[in-house]
Amino acid sequence: MAIVLTVIAYAPALHGPFLLDDIGNLDPVRRWLDGALTARNVALDNRSGLLGRPLSMVTFLFDAWRTGDMHSFTFKPTNLAIHILCGALTYALTETCLKALGEPTQRRRLVAMVIVVLWLWMPIHVSTVLYVIQRMAQLSTLWMLTTLVFYARMRLAMEANSTAARTAGLWIGTLTLTCAATLSKENGLLAIPLAAVMEWTIFARARRPMAVTAGFAALLAIPALVVLVVLAMHPGYLPASYAARDFTLGQRLLTEPRILWDYIGTSFFPVGSWMGIYHDNYVVSKSLLRPVGTLTAIVAWISVVAWALAWRRKVPLFAFGVLGFVVAHVMESGPIALELYFEHRNYLPSVFALLACAGLVTWATHAFDFTVTFRRAAKVGLVGLLAIYGLGTWNQASAWGDADEFYALQYDYNPTSPRLLSALTARAMLAKDLPAALAYIDQAERHEDVSEHGTSTLWRFLAYCETGAAPIPDSLYTELEGRAQGRITSYAMTAWELLANRLDKGCPSLDAPRTARAGLDWLRRTMQVPADQSVWRTRYNVARILARSGDIESAAELTNRAWIDSGWNNGIGALLFQFDAALGHVERCKDILRHLERSYGGGDRSLDEVVDAFREAMPRLEAQPAKTHP
Repeated sequence: MAIVLTVIAYAPALHGPFLLDDIGNLDPVRRWLDGALTARNVALDNRSGLLGRPLSMVTFLFDAWRTGDMHSFTFKPTNLAIHILCGALTYALTETCLKALGEPTQRRRLVAMVIVVLWLWMPIHVSTVLYVIQRMAQLSTLWMLTTLVFYARMRLAMEANSTAARTAGLWIGTLTLTCAATLSKENGLLAIPLAAVMEWTIFARARRPMAVTAGFAALLAIPALVVLVVLAMHPGYLPASYAARDFTLGQRLLTEPRILWDYIGTSFFPVGSWMGIYHDNYVVSKSLLRPVGTLTAIVAWISVVAWALAWRRKVPLFAFGVLGFVVAHVMESGPIALELYFEHRNYLPSVFALLACAGLVTWATHAFDFTVTFRRAAKVGLVGLLAIYGLGTWNQASAWGDADEFYALQYDYNPTSPRLLSALTARAMLAKDLPAALAYIDQAERHEDVSEHGTSTLWRFLAYCETGAAPIPDSLYTELEGRAQGRITSYAMTAWELLANRLDKGCPSLDAPRTARAGLDWLRRTMQVPADQSVWRTRYNVARILARSGDIESAAELTNRAWIDSGWNNGIGALLFQFDAALGHVERCKDILRHLERSYGGGDRSLDEVVDAFREAMPRLEAQPAKTHP
């Protein structure tokens, strides 16, 4: 029944729109459908995360193969199926933990079922299940839960009879499942630390074989030591990774305790502005007292963790839930320079939050003799809570099923989100509504960091180009020239790319030479290193604008520098070859072709076609009079 109601709750949204980075991340799958890429290339050459997340990409390929199209309905039902499977594993994990703690069969099944239904119907999970690309987070969660269930059941078997075969099976199975989780998304590596937390809490009273202790010592200590050595050898690596962020490493670490409490608040009390997918304007903690809640959040977490440690043997399930919640967040909410807040990061940790609550409730039922009236009231309250969660999920999902309703709801939650306002700007541009697009840009600028003012100006250019409703005013060029300085953010980089793409399609009123000069000034003034992606991609797109202005020579030299700074990106190399061919720079064309040929036959059929065309063109180029280049 719970599964059926979950499907009913999510059904209105299964045809809903793609969001945020869905299109970009799924583009390789689209190119595979079009015959431009091989399946191997899509699965193994993906650039999402350090390891490419091949298992996740394979599931997207399967969906596209199954339906033959790229509609959102191709992917969202699979996300819902994974959500239900994660619920089944949550049931198995809860039931197994309670079994290890000696709870009777009827009680542990009842508690497990309540936890599963609460988790399946938490409205916060709508933004993970229906945000297509977050299948990566779902699959990682699926495999981590599988790892924990496997570990718990193997440990129970070892308590009955600890043999060498079972010990070997424990570690082989745990490591294999952890690898599957990691190849779905990198935070799958946390399956091992979470298993260690389970061992230290749920099995705290059990006899611990030496092989288990030694296994955890090796699997936790060795990687930690490697990380510490690398950081010691490169002490500036972590701080430098924050160059593209509006916050420092210290500010991130100060802010995350507040965010973790907000995740818990949104999970259990899904109301008001806490909800929604847009949190890019989350207030950063500048110090322990700015904002005031920073110190309170830190002290509260220290207190709760200390409580869990003190009750590790008294209430193991509570300790497992609290410590598991913290560990499950340690990668994406730790020192790595990611964005501050995304609800999908709480997908797995919310399981542990519920386990902590279950631990306290189970303990209380043993410790106190509640009256019949109280027990009845508690049951009524629980049914009411389940109804609220179920209706809340259905209400959220209903809005996610229609683009207009979705954006209206998100605007109601967070009308000052620059990212949301940029999405609304794009929708206004598609509707050819220049006044609305400019109004959204103005609104975003009032709430964004000053480092993004240049981005807002670029979006104004885009608004005029996309709508074609009016010529670009001269004052806008003056505005861009005044703002073309400081850090080139990832948003500014994207804006330059969109502007270059728009110019390829046509924008008669754009003064390409003047726009390109402003971009060149910005590139000269920034203090970022040339190898920073925001810098070389901006350099590449400014070169494209230069080429549209007719200055091929300057465009070629700018593209050449971007090509080198990018580590010889194939796409940039292909454009550079065309520039150099037009300029008669034969030797550099040969050098570019040699670089591109290294990727030939790697699965990118579009690149293979480009290389074939360049090979065919080389004899004609060599037959022309040689020209020199700087």
